[in-house]
Amino acid sequence: MHVVIEDTQRRQELAAFLRARRIAISPAAAGFPTTGRRRTPGLRREEVAELAEISTTLYTWLEQARPVPISESALTRVAAALACAEEETQLVLTLLSGRGPASAERQDADHAPAGLVNLVALHDPAPAWLIGPQWECFGQNESARLVFGDWGARDLADRGLLTLMFTDPFIRRLFRDWQVQAQRVLAEFRLSTALHSGDAALSTMVNRLLDTSPEFREWWQPYPARTRTEAITTLDHPELGTLVFQHVPLRTQDGSGVRASFLIPADEATTNTLRSTGIRPQITPPRKASPARRRLDTRTEEPHQPRNLTGR
Repeated sequence: MHVVIEDTQRRQELAAFLRARRIAISPAAAGFPTTGRRRTPGLRREEVAELAEISTTLYTWLEQARPVPISESALTRVAAALACAEEETQLVLTLLSGRGPASAERQDADHAPAGLVNLVALHDPAPAWLIGPQWECFGQNESARLVFGDWGARDLADRGLLTLMFTDPFIRRLFRDWQVQAQRVLAEFRLSTALHSGDAALSTMVNRLLDTSPEFREWWQPYPARTRTEAITTLDHPELGTLVFQHVPLRTQDGSGVRASFLIPADEATTNTLRSTGIRPQITPPRKASPARRRLDTRTEEPHQPRNLTGR
């Protein structure tokens, strides 16, 4: 069955993805001769069409974001011709159908499941936090505030996960492998928000980063798209010293768009350091939803004061 992508934004996302992948492929690796002059890097459009067994006109129109009919099988062959990984192929098919894990009706982050909120709180003394549907960091346990700073004290526009990774000098210095982690976050963002690229808050965040971060501009154009899997990362904290964690992401399946991140101590030294902070798990009692954005807060009613860490 042939499908026409009626939504302009989805067509543009698909076109951008196809162009980025085509340019990134070496003609020699795809079995084409490299003799002769090529005006642009990567494969020619007619070469992709040949590999995918579709007409050059059809493929060209796809890259031009035209509303043309194409079948799922044909688009799968296009993805194979572009050497797409499984996640990238799924992204292409999701853009075609408009359905997928990222296409569920997203709710406000105020509707974060209470169980997930408490799970993050119980993860103390190791850091954990919540990310909303617009990729805003809106909930931290006490350990995450100690290690990364209090994101809730920032304006909403300044607490987006991408914004923190690419513009916060403290976060940049904190991650020993900042470049690797920043690219992983960016790739996860592109994969999970492809169907919502027209969202005003997301577009504002992306445009701001394109204007302010050279690294973001460079890495945004190739259209990275993959899930951020469990990985080891090292932090060089100015007070706590070296901390080594395994990052474990968790995404809800309830349509809220809320996701959680947990850092698991990866060595005994990190475990001992976190225990020495004196932070203990606390549960936030369930409360009724309110118009204000719900924040995870495991603190007491007294204002949070920085801990004296010099006596560890």
